[in-house]
Amino acid sequence: MVIKSGKFGRFLACPGYPECKNAKPLVEEIDVLCPLCGNKIIVKKSKSGKMFYGCSNYPECKFASWYKPVNMRCPKCGKVLYERKQKDKTIYFCDDKECGYVEEK
Repeated sequence: MVIKSGKFGRFLACPGYPECKNAKPLVEEIDVLCPLCGNKIIVKKSKSGKMFYGCSNYPECKFASWYKPVNMRCPKCGKVLYERKQKDKTIYFCDDKECGYVEEK
């Protein structure tokens, strides 16, 4: 198997691809569990090429986020925090609209 690039990112394929149709997705996991079902979170690529984070248990679990979930809990409500990087700082925030917790580092 060799690593190839396609419309939805990198994948493992037979050296004779596309004649040989044996192909498997090359999955990049992050060290965070899904906040909805507890399975692993993987990095995916949208049709437009933008990276997002989704549950490895899709389609049973519908979790997806443009922001990276991190192994930190919100001190206000206890839900998972998300990470957003800006020029020279990292922002951790809670996705719960009622909570609104934000922390800059």
